[in-house]
Amino acid sequence: MSSVAKQAGDAGAVRTASGAGWETRRIIIVAGLAVGMVLGFAGNFLPTGTPQNIAYLFSSLGLIVAGALYALRLIRTGFDLVGIGIALFALGEVVILSAGTPSDPGGNASFSAGVALYALGLPLASLPLASPFPIWARATGVLAAIAFAAHALMWWTGHQVLSSGPLASIGYVLLVITIAGWILALLRTPATAPETEQP
Repeated sequence: MSSVAKQAGDAGAVRTASGAGWETRRIIIVAGLAVGMVLGFAGNFLPTGTPQNIAYLFSSLGLIVAGALYALRLIRTGFDLVGIGIALFALGEVVILSAGTPSDPGGNASFSAGVALYALGLPLASLPLASPFPIWARATGVLAAIAFAAHALMWWTGHQVLSSGPLASIGYVLLVITIAGWILALLRTPATAPETEQP
Protein backbone atom coordinates (compact mmCIF):
# COMPACT_ATOMS: atom_id res chain seq x y z
CA MET A 1 0.00 0.00 0.00
CA SER A 2 1.36 3.41 -0.93
CA SER A 3 1.95 6.03 1.77
CA VAL A 4 -0.76 8.23 0.21
CA ALA A 5 -3.34 5.44 0.43
CA LYS A 6 -2.28 4.64 3.98
CA GLN A 7 -2.64 8.28 5.01
CA ALA A 8 -6.07 8.43 3.38
CA GLY A 9 -7.12 5.31 5.26
CA ASP A 10 -5.86 6.71 8.54
CA ALA A 11 -7.73 9.97 7.95
CA GLY A 12 -10.93 8.06 7.23
CA ALA A 13 -10.55 6.08 10.43
CA VAL A 14 -10.05 9.28 12.42
CA ARG A 15 -13.17 10.81 10.85
CA THR A 16 -15.19 7.70 11.65
CA ALA A 17 -14.01 7.68 15.26
CA SER A 18 -14.69 11.40 15.57
CA GLY A 19 -18.20 10.96 14.21
CA ALA A 20 -18.92 8.09 16.58
CA GLY A 21 -17.59 10.15 19.49
CA TRP A 22 -19.82 13.07 18.58
CA GLU A 23 -22.88 10.82 18.35
CA THR A 24 -22.25 9.62 21.92
CA ARG A 25 -21.79 13.17 23.17
CA ARG A 26 -24.87 14.34 21.30
CA ILE A 27 -27.00 11.67 23.02
CA ILE A 28 -25.64 12.75 26.42
CA ILE A 29 -26.29 16.43 25.67
CA VAL A 30 -29.84 15.83 24.45
CA ALA A 31 -30.60 13.58 27.42
CA GLY A 32 -29.14 16.10 29.88
CA LEU A 33 -31.08 19.00 28.42
CA ALA A 34 -34.30 16.96 28.32
CA VAL A 35 -33.91 15.80 31.92
CA GLY A 36 -33.10 19.34 33.04
CA MET A 37 -36.04 20.81 31.17
CA VAL A 38 -38.65 18.23 32.23
CA LEU A 39 -37.65 17.80 35.88
CA GLY A 40 -37.05 21.50 36.37
CA PHE A 41 -40.52 22.33 35.12
CA ALA A 42 -42.21 19.38 36.81
CA GLY A 43 -40.58 20.25 40.13
CA ASN A 44 -42.77 23.33 40.36
CA PHE A 45 -45.81 21.08 40.68
CA LEU A 46 -44.37 18.61 43.19
CA PRO A 47 -44.91 18.85 46.96
CA THR A 48 -42.35 20.99 48.75
CA GLY A 49 -39.70 18.82 50.36
CA THR A 50 -37.87 15.70 49.22
CA PRO A 51 -39.73 15.04 45.92
CA GLN A 52 -39.25 18.60 44.73
CA ASN A 53 -35.64 18.74 45.94
CA ILE A 54 -34.75 15.52 44.09
CA ALA A 55 -36.36 16.81 40.89
CA TYR A 56 -34.42 20.07 41.10
CA LEU A 57 -31.18 18.21 41.87
CA PHE A 58 -31.35 15.99 38.79
CA SER A 59 -32.55 18.91 36.69
CA SER A 60 -29.46 20.91 37.66
CA LEU A 61 -27.09 17.99 37.13
CA GLY A 62 -28.53 17.29 33.69
CA LEU A 63 -28.18 20.92 32.61
CA ILE A 64 -24.65 21.22 33.98
CA VAL A 65 -23.35 18.12 32.16
CA ALA A 66 -25.18 18.97 28.93
CA GLY A 67 -24.14 22.61 29.08
CA ALA A 68 -20.45 21.80 29.57
CA LEU A 69 -20.39 19.30 26.70
CA TYR A 70 -22.42 21.50 24.36
CA ALA A 71 -20.30 24.57 25.08
CA LEU A 72 -17.16 22.63 24.18
CA ARG A 73 -18.77 21.38 20.97
CA LEU A 74 -19.92 24.86 19.92
CA ILE A 75 -16.53 26.44 20.58
CA ARG A 76 -14.78 23.68 18.61
CA THR A 77 -17.09 24.23 15.64
CA GLY A 78 -16.56 27.98 15.49
CA PHE A 79 -19.53 29.25 17.51
CA ASP A 80 -17.37 30.87 20.18
CA LEU A 81 -19.87 33.40 21.56
CA VAL A 82 -22.70 30.88 21.57
CA GLY A 83 -20.51 28.33 23.33
CA ILE A 84 -19.44 30.86 25.96
CA GLY A 85 -23.11 31.73 26.48
CA ILE A 86 -23.99 28.07 27.10
CA ALA A 87 -20.99 27.76 29.45
CA LEU A 88 -22.16 30.77 31.48
CA PHE A 89 -25.64 29.27 31.64
CA ALA A 90 -24.18 26.00 32.99
CA LEU A 91 -22.08 27.96 35.48
CA GLY A 92 -25.23 29.71 36.70
CA GLU A 93 -26.77 26.29 37.29
CA VAL A 94 -23.70 25.31 39.34
CA VAL A 95 -24.11 28.42 41.51
CA ILE A 96 -27.80 27.66 42.09
CA LEU A 97 -27.08 24.02 42.92
CA SER A 98 -24.28 24.95 45.35
CA ALA A 99 -26.78 26.59 47.71
CA GLY A 100 -28.79 23.41 48.18
CA THR A 101 -32.57 23.66 48.27
CA PRO A 102 -34.45 26.97 47.90
CA SER A 103 -35.40 26.84 51.59
CA ASP A 104 -31.80 26.51 52.79
CA PRO A 105 -30.06 29.59 54.27
CA GLY A 106 -28.64 31.67 51.46
CA GLY A 107 -30.76 29.87 48.88
CA ASN A 108 -32.37 33.00 47.48
CA ALA A 109 -29.04 34.84 47.28
CA SER A 110 -27.38 32.00 45.38
CA PHE A 111 -30.41 31.70 43.13
CA SER A 112 -30.18 35.39 42.27
CA ALA A 113 -26.45 35.07 41.54
CA GLY A 114 -27.13 32.05 39.35
CA VAL A 115 -29.87 33.68 37.30
CA ALA A 116 -27.63 36.74 36.86
CA LEU A 117 -25.29 34.37 35.00
CA TYR A 118 -28.30 33.10 33.04
CA ALA A 119 -28.98 36.71 32.09
CA LEU A 120 -25.45 37.00 30.69
CA GLY A 121 -25.28 33.61 29.02
CA LEU A 122 -28.63 33.41 27.27
CA PRO A 123 -28.16 36.55 25.10
CA LEU A 124 -24.69 35.38 24.09
CA ALA A 125 -26.19 32.07 23.01
CA SER A 126 -29.11 33.72 21.22
CA LEU A 127 -28.12 37.05 19.66
CA PRO A 128 -25.24 36.18 17.27
CA LEU A 129 -26.51 36.01 13.70
CA ALA A 130 -24.71 32.71 13.21
CA SER A 131 -26.39 31.09 16.22
CA PRO A 132 -27.43 27.53 15.27
CA PHE A 133 -30.70 27.71 17.20
CA PRO A 134 -34.19 28.35 15.73
CA ILE A 135 -35.19 32.00 15.69
CA TRP A 136 -38.08 31.39 18.12
CA ALA A 137 -35.73 29.75 20.63
CA ARG A 138 -33.32 32.66 20.31
CA ALA A 139 -36.17 35.11 20.94
CA THR A 140 -37.37 33.26 24.06
CA GLY A 141 -33.77 33.04 25.26
CA VAL A 142 -33.43 36.82 25.16
CA LEU A 143 -36.81 37.32 26.85
CA ALA A 144 -35.89 34.80 29.57
CA ALA A 145 -32.63 36.70 30.13
CA ILE A 146 -34.58 39.93 30.66
CA ALA A 147 -36.82 38.28 33.27
CA PHE A 148 -33.85 36.73 35.07
CA ALA A 149 -31.90 40.01 34.95
CA ALA A 150 -34.85 41.83 36.51
CA HIS A 151 -35.07 39.24 39.28
CA ALA A 152 -31.34 39.46 40.01
CA LEU A 153 -31.36 43.27 39.93
CA MET A 154 -34.24 43.42 42.40
CA TRP A 155 -32.43 41.08 44.80
CA TRP A 156 -29.12 42.91 44.62
CA THR A 157 -30.83 46.27 45.18
CA GLY A 158 -32.31 45.08 48.46
CA HIS A 159 -35.72 43.73 47.47
CA GLN A 160 -36.79 40.41 48.95
CA VAL A 161 -37.68 38.37 45.87
CA LEU A 162 -38.13 34.61 46.02
CA SER A 163 -37.01 31.95 43.57
CA SER A 164 -40.69 31.10 43.17
CA GLY A 165 -41.61 34.73 42.40
CA PRO A 166 -43.27 35.93 39.18
CA LEU A 167 -40.12 37.10 37.39
CA ALA A 168 -38.30 33.82 37.96
CA SER A 169 -41.40 31.84 36.99
CA ILE A 170 -41.76 33.75 33.72
CA GLY A 171 -38.05 33.30 33.07
CA TYR A 172 -38.24 29.55 33.57
CA VAL A 173 -41.25 29.11 31.28
CA LEU A 174 -39.33 30.94 28.55
CA LEU A 175 -36.20 28.95 29.37
CA VAL A 176 -38.06 25.65 28.86
CA ILE A 177 -39.04 26.80 25.36
CA THR A 178 -35.46 27.93 24.70
CA ILE A 179 -33.98 24.58 25.75
CA ALA A 180 -36.50 22.80 23.53
CA GLY A 181 -35.01 24.81 20.65
CA TRP A 182 -31.49 23.75 21.64
CA ILE A 183 -32.57 20.11 21.62
CA LEU A 184 -34.19 20.53 18.21
CA ALA A 185 -30.98 22.04 16.81
CA LEU A 186 -29.00 19.09 18.19
CA LEU A 187 -31.37 16.52 16.72
CA ARG A 188 -30.95 18.15 13.32
CA THR A 189 -27.16 17.86 13.54
CA PRO A 190 -25.73 15.07 11.34
CA ALA A 191 -24.87 12.10 13.53
CA THR A 192 -21.36 11.82 12.07
CA ALA A 193 -20.59 15.55 11.84
CA PRO A 194 -16.85 16.07 12.39
CA GLU A 195 -15.58 18.64 14.87
CA THR A 196 -14.73 21.10 12.08
CA GLU A 197 -18.33 21.36 10.85
CA GLN A 198 -21.00 23.62 12.21
CA PRO A 199 -23.57 21.95 14.50
